[in-house]
Amino acid sequence: MPIDPPNPTPSRIVTPTGEPAGGSSAEPPSARIVLPPGASVDETDPLPEYPSLRPLEIVPVRDRDRDLLLVTDPLGVMPAPVALPLEALELLRLLDGSVSLNDLAAEVVRGSSDLRAAGQVRDFVAQLDRMLMLDSPRFERAYAEARVSYHRLEIRQATLGDLSYPEDPSELTRFLDQHFAEAERMRSEAGEAPVAADAAPRALLVPHLDPRRAGAAIARAYLELGTATEPPLRVVLFGVGHALLQGRLALTRKHFETPFGRIDCDLPFVDAVAAAVGEPAYREELVHRDEHSIEFQALYLRRRCGGRRLRLVPILCGGFHGLLEAGRTPREDEAFEALIQAVRDQAERLEGATLYMASADLSHVGTRFGDPALDERTLGEVETSDRAALEAARTGDADGWYGAIAAHQDSTRVCGWAAIYAMLRCAAPEPGRLLCYQQSKEGDGSAVSVAAMAWSR
Repeated sequence: MPIDPPNPTPSRIVTPTGEPAGGSSAEPPSARIVLPPGASVDETDPLPEYPSLRPLEIVPVRDRDRDLLLVTDPLGVMPAPVALPLEALELLRLLDGSVSLNDLAAEVVRGSSDLRAAGQVRDFVAQLDRMLMLDSPRFERAYAEARVSYHRLEIRQATLGDLSYPEDPSELTRFLDQHFAEAERMRSEAGEAPVAADAAPRALLVPHLDPRRAGAAIARAYLELGTATEPPLRVVLFGVGHALLQGRLALTRKHFETPFGRIDCDLPFVDAVAAAVGEPAYREELVHRDEHSIEFQALYLRRRCGGRRLRLVPILCGGFHGLLEAGRTPREDEAFEALIQAVRDQAERLEGATLYMASADLSHVGTRFGDPALDERTLGEVETSDRAALEAARTGDADGWYGAIAAHQDSTRVCGWAAIYAMLRCAAPEPGRLLCYQQSKEGDGSAVSVAAMAWSR
């Protein structure tokens, strides 16, 4: 889910020629597929015989008088966004691993009637490889180096301060306290009494939509957690790994930085879970670096709990669509089942109170996500679908939650599908309470729905 950061500035965008976007550009060649001019290619540097563009985010942008394709990397392996000519889109579409480099060159030559275009194709593909845009040995080496370097770090640094929330601790306190005040009004208007200082819910569902849009709904969930400073609290937090494109989970053993100080990772707990899960545990740990779904919760947790000692078990969950397409369920996924069993085993084995949380949003619909612009009828249908799934979750039925979304092939793009499922399986809670449900509308005819829910022990 986009979290509404500012638009990238041209100074942070690089083109294949090294020219900043917004600068002057040479006249494009007269080929049907326009390619940027390329440097000579080192013949000893092997290119993939069947080049394949790896999963990237590619969006058209307008920069001054030029139409460009802005390419960003969900994994963060590319050091900066890359701008390509809009005309390169036709060639990028062919880079799916099924067309050879020779056939690509022949296709461009036929379209341009210029034999020199064959060399341009090779240069262009080589540039893409050097910029780590291809699924190639060069990218795999860079990705492996980035993973090893990141795994060695002890602290997961906050990345969205002064973007989605104030970085200054005093300003952040006022920002969050306003959300808690709004949440108190929501609670009071619903006729619900404040919780006791030692209130200890079994599990919470908390939105992770940008706090500037959903801050009160986030805070509403935390009002179910008492403000007592003892005993220490372990928080097993299942976030959504928006950049988890292949795996279904990613652990990390890092402490989480916040403007209020860090929240320590429960290292013995994480180590035991990682040992049970095996190699998949840290395979895609790098996605934690820029993921917001746990970062936002760390802010509200620290503010709500004050000086209470917190120990965090940060787990990111990917999607279930591969299972859906294969006609399988999460119980048939070996790594995911190992994760759930290991979390449950460790919570029973280690001492201390444990709170299970899912940092998750619900439906993503409208023009931003490829749908027609929304109307009230469609929003009503989305709410009906959301509430049917939420009711299954409210009863603690993880399989019912999964089935309610699978029944319509996740047509509304519930980004918290796996995180909420994992939380319900691990917590195995008694029936809970829906605290609030909201649809956050965007000016472009899109909306994201969110909910807060609490389960007792």
